[in-house]
Amino acid sequence: MFTSLGRMFGWGFLPLALIAKLPFAMSVVAVMTAVSSTRESFTLAGVTAALVGVGTAISGPVLGASADRWGQRIVLLIAAVANTLALFGLAAALRAEAPTALVLGAGLLIGLTAPQASSMVRTRWLHAIRAEFTGHRARKATSTVLSYESMTDELVFVFGPVVTGFVAVLLGVVVPLEFAAALTLLGVIAFAVHPSVRYARGHLRDARDHRAVASAGETVRPPDPIAWVRRPVVLLPVTGMTAIGLFFGSSLTSLTRFMQEFGQADATGIFYGIMGIGSAVCALGVVLLPERFTLTARWLVFAGVALTGAVLFVLTRDIGLLVPALLVMGAGIGPSLVTLYSIASEVAPFGRTTTVMAMMSTGVVVGQSAASALTGAVVDAAGYREGFWLSFASLTLLLVLGAIQVLLTRRRAARVSAAPAAAPAPAPPGGAP
Repeated sequence: MFTSLGRMFGWGFLPLALIAKLPFAMSVVAVMTAVSSTRESFTLAGVTAALVGVGTAISGPVLGASADRWGQRIVLLIAAVANTLALFGLAAALRAEAPTALVLGAGLLIGLTAPQASSMVRTRWLHAIRAEFTGHRARKATSTVLSYESMTDELVFVFGPVVTGFVAVLLGVVVPLEFAAALTLLGVIAFAVHPSVRYARGHLRDARDHRAVASAGETVRPPDPIAWVRRPVVLLPVTGMTAIGLFFGSSLTSLTRFMQEFGQADATGIFYGIMGIGSAVCALGVVLLPERFTLTARWLVFAGVALTGAVLFVLTRDIGLLVPALLVMGAGIGPSLVTLYSIASEVAPFGRTTTVMAMMSTGVVVGQSAASALTGAVVDAAGYREGFWLSFASLTLLLVLGAIQVLLTRRRAARVSAAPAAAPAPAPPGGAP
């Protein structure tokens, strides 16, 4: 199946999509590293990073809706150039010791202009699958693609901080911002003009252009109202992604503080990578699950697995218990990511797929940014254990949202099954009672 999908886009698409995602994953960490080191203020660094998240929360759905309306190419090109300038602008402001307001403004601009490469990659895959496959093959292809994309997201979010640290050590603490800017300019623009963009041209029917549809004598279906993306059925998986973002931010920050206690802060990335790689492998393994194991059930089960790992995380007193805790949490988080994206792809209103995928990606970044700032303040004041409890709370939220998803699914099923019975029976012949 994946071979067929790879041939559809060309194998060069896979590394290109990965490169296009990397700057997005580097930005928050690069901002934290550069600001905290040059201004010697973790508070200012946390606020600046939080503003990156705020900007992304504002612009993410807007960029997604714009791509649904006018196509990905023009939106990505504009965002890539603007985001490059914002990243270079923050680097220049820090080197010039510019006023704090300018630093904060640059952080907000980085978030406002962040290209939604991750969501647009998924949208291209989904439109291509709908155009090329039907029935069981379409469902299998969707599961394969979303599993693969969740795996690459995990790898990017794990190795983004590693790349940032590596560049900072070799070239200086501000250079990661400029490195992310260069990657954005080259990688996102290359992704924007890749031939696969034909599968995401805006309001088209199943990614075919209007001329092809018209020549076949078919009608172009208009997109569903944009207001439909605010329905509970759509907002629930988005909130679930925000909970996962909260987990990412709280776990990395508290893990860093924990490793400092043992004098091994430089090994934080290695241990965090253990969770990330395990999560990526489990995410890819979702394609092996049977269809009768429904998406709703998967949400509940895998959130429960992740929460079990969080219990071990809270109980951790030394590095010996840390590895099992990270592995169990990763085993739940990876499949949870795949499951939430799969649910979102099913409930996305027609013609609003990119909007919903952007909302999902934005949820992760907003959650990560907010949790990083909050957890940083908490562990500074109280220690790493309270940070571990924040990770536990974020996964508890994910499990509760899964339970709500179960209830909503059962209610929808009950309404559907009750609909035929509610229909009035036909009157007997002759008007007999």
